[in-house]
Amino acid sequence: MQEYLKILGSVIPLFLLMAVGAVVRRRRLLNEQADRSLLDLAVHVLLPCLILDHLMANESLRQWGNLWWSPLLGFVVTSACIGVAAIAARWWGFSTGAQRRTFTLVGGIYNYGYIPVPLIDTLYGANALGVLFLYNLGTETAFWTVGFASLQGHKLFTDWRRTLTTPVRAILLGVSINLATYWAGIHLDGASLDATFWGWLVKIVLTTIHLVGLCSIPLAMLLIGATMADFWSKFRANHGIGVMGLAVAVRNVISPLGFILLAWLLPISTELKETLVVQAAMPAGVFTLLLSRHHGGDVPVALQIIFATSAAAIITLPLWIHFGMQVVGVR
Repeated sequence: MQEYLKILGSVIPLFLLMAVGAVVRRRRLLNEQADRSLLDLAVHVLLPCLILDHLMANESLRQWGNLWWSPLLGFVVTSACIGVAAIAARWWGFSTGAQRRTFTLVGGIYNYGYIPVPLIDTLYGANALGVLFLYNLGTETAFWTVGFASLQGHKLFTDWRRTLTTPVRAILLGVSINLATYWAGIHLDGASLDATFWGWLVKIVLTTIHLVGLCSIPLAMLLIGATMADFWSKFRANHGIGVMGLAVAVRNVISPLGFILLAWLLPISTELKETLVVQAAMPAGVFTLLLSRHHGGDVPVALQIIFATSAAAIITLPLWIHFGMQVVGVR
């Protein structure tokens, strides 16, 4: 019970932040004109700093198993989730190809970034968080290849250049700095830096990166809440109980079982098992709504999936994490 309450206490603030984002949107304290610049700030500055802050001196990323298992699993698991959603969409028999493709993308892509980051940091610490970011390297690749192709009907790697996003570049840079400093015998912890004449300058840079990165999650959660508030009226006008039930079954029930089974079976590190357990519980990713809106998807179907899986996740998220921790044997 104590573990469950700890997980629940880590989850609730994230949903409250989204609720605050919805409220400030309704009160026009955060208008739609500001969204684009704030989103660019979050994606191109704040999130990269958060990534670098947790990768540049991460001991878990000096283990070869984590270096290749993490991105591989991120790609394979995300692609498999898209495949499960595609099978469910065909079985359901949507009336249009756009609806089927939208369900495949939105139902298959989980919220692999902003919600898991504070959860893993709170539950498992910095080493696991570094593994999460490297796992997300594979997830981003699957998102922009398998996912984007499933939405638009393109060949698999037609849009592979889209994978080179700013966060992906930050992950590659952070891992490179981590390995280079390790092989060179340079330590980036405070005590080691204090022992060198140039350490004070490095500490200024690292502290700045840390402080900027701290802003990433709160701002992102506010923007997610504001975005969901924008589409609330359209969601209410396009009820689809069957589609929402199917989405919850795929995203909140079937997929988590697969994640936890992999974490239990595979010979992977504890940090990667922890990552899989948390990712198992995630609802559909909100960014897929914007992708569906601008690339030929069906917006009402995307809304139904996102709202239904997010609402269900308030209950299922802590339950799956608690269950996964018990099965896999992590604390």
